[in-house]
Amino acid sequence: MLKNFGVILCVAIMMFSGASLGQAQGAQPQQTWTINFKDSDIHEVIKFVAEVTGKTLVIDPRVKGRVKVISQKPLTERELMELFRSVLEVHDFTIVEVGNVVRVVPLKDARSSPLPVRDNPAFDEGYVTQVIQLKNIAAAKVLPVLRPLVPQHSHLAAYDPSNAIVVSDTAANIERIKEIIEKIDTAALPVTEVIELRYADADSLVATLTKLDRAESKGAPASNTLQMVADKRNNAILISGEDLQRQRVKNLIRRLDRPQKQTGNVRVVYLEYATAKDVAVVLSKVVQNMQRMVPGGEKGGKAGQGATVEADEATNALLITAEGDSLDSLLAVVERLDIRRAQVLVEAIIVEMQLGDSQNLGIEWMFQNADAGVFGSSKFVGNAAGAAAALFSDAENATAALATALSGVQGETLGVAGNTGDEDFLVLVNLLKGNSNTNILSTPTLLTMDNNEAMISVGQNVPFVTGSFTNAGGNGGSNPFQTIQREDVGITLTVTPHVNEGDKVIMDIQQEISSVAGSVGASDIVTNQRKVETQIMARDGEVIVLGGLIRDDIQEDEQSVPILGSIPVLGRLFRSNATTSTKSNLMIFIRPTIVRDDETLHGATAEKYSYIRDLQLKQQERGIFGVDVDTLRILPELEPVVFDEARAAE
Repeated sequence: MLKNFGVILCVAIMMFSGASLGQAQGAQPQQTWTINFKDSDIHEVIKFVAEVTGKTLVIDPRVKGRVKVISQKPLTERELMELFRSVLEVHDFTIVEVGNVVRVVPLKDARSSPLPVRDNPAFDEGYVTQVIQLKNIAAAKVLPVLRPLVPQHSHLAAYDPSNAIVVSDTAANIERIKEIIEKIDTAALPVTEVIELRYADADSLVATLTKLDRAESKGAPASNTLQMVADKRNNAILISGEDLQRQRVKNLIRRLDRPQKQTGNVRVVYLEYATAKDVAVVLSKVVQNMQRMVPGGEKGGKAGQGATVEADEATNALLITAEGDSLDSLLAVVERLDIRRAQVLVEAIIVEMQLGDSQNLGIEWMFQNADAGVFGSSKFVGNAAGAAAALFSDAENATAALATALSGVQGETLGVAGNTGDEDFLVLVNLLKGNSNTNILSTPTLLTMDNNEAMISVGQNVPFVTGSFTNAGGNGGSNPFQTIQREDVGITLTVTPHVNEGDKVIMDIQQEISSVAGSVGASDIVTNQRKVETQIMARDGEVIVLGGLIRDDIQEDEQSVPILGSIPVLGRLFRSNATTSTKSNLMIFIRPTIVRDDETLHGATAEKYSYIRDLQLKQQERGIFGVDVDTLRILPELEPVVFDEARAAE
């Protein structure tokens, strides 16, 4: 390597000597070098360039490798630097010149280095930063076209306010990008748009905009002139031009398309969100307070005097009559009251789980002797004892009576009946074990305005007997009457949300859960009730627990014959046992979601809508026995909604 480098230096010195001799004899030719590197260390090449150019080179520690360069003709200092830069870029390095100091850094770090900012950099200047101004097309639209054309290590960004593109790359690449932008920026075709007006007159607005456009487009080519035409029939403006021009004019139209300012002492204010009747009541009180604030004898004592506020419910508008400052004050109040209020989507989750176990064991027996009489014992619920007595007294009919009695006894009943010779006997054993498992999940959902109470109730209307009486009728008959009161049984959710300026919601909540526990008759209905009434504060989208009930109830019941029931082993014949275990878990959760715009509201609606539609589609796939699935009505697919961001921003 050093040998090759020495050969190169000798060649360079010889050429330098020849150049010096030529300078002495006549004109001063430019000094040149012939470069030949064969598998040389890149640091030796950098050292050679530093000696030739006389510049200070700072080398990044990551710059490593071997270089091979063959040149057949002499190179000037400028050509040598251009060749040196090309060699470095082949090895993913480059140079950044800051004054008389040259930094040798990796390509990926070049764009973050202190590059010089040039308006018209020389073709061989190296890495620079330039701002390219566009005239006809929006910079943001050109950016996706240019990005694939620049190296990964280069920087390319658009700045919308000045419609410019900032590029950090080599001067050669920037020149190529400028040529592409120039062709794209001049080849933009005009497009025609229709802008419908809500308040302004199309003819008057076109006249105003035309004057402004003429003043701004002096000296511009005729092809770049924006054209505007008024459509009187639809009160709309047709604009034809390039993208940047049309966007600028649309912004002006949006600003000028406002309700016309009224004159005089009477104002008609059309409300967008508030209710005119309610606002009129508030403003009337404001007028009364304005009249009390300033004594009549002092200057300005007429403030608020004669002012009136009326509501036109048909158009939801206010008619305000006032003078001077009073009118301005009332209009300012209306502007602050007529705002879009937030909505709150409240989702409640009610989970109720019950586990129950029960066990019963009872023994019943009876003996009968014609001379000694009857002796027996009954320990479980039912009329088996009476049926057994009938069995001994009337064997023909007692079998049916016994079967009827045992059918009303819960559990399994085993029995033995017979005759020992002198005595008839009957032994019955009742066994019962029950398990119950209940899991109830309810998810009521409610949408309401801020500070408005809303209620949702899902359940049944159950009749309760409150009284009964009988009136004597004609011919010795009677007319029985009953009075019935109906009550709602189910789930009831009442919410009043209060949204603050942040993302917190204060809610007044009344949650009631009721169900029918037994239904022997209308007058014997038993209802279960769980009620929560509280005020909470929650963050937007946060799930919190309102309350809960966890109960573990174990009851043991034992009935036995005194003394006999306590006898070991044999006492089982004179004892009955019943055990009941019940575990109840009830939890109520709630999640508020603040809805401040149409996009959020549409998203919440689409989520619930899609859930129901998916259930219908699954039902259609599974099929229903005896029903033609093609006749099932399926909710149509919810179409996407495009929101006007420009109108929303206003």
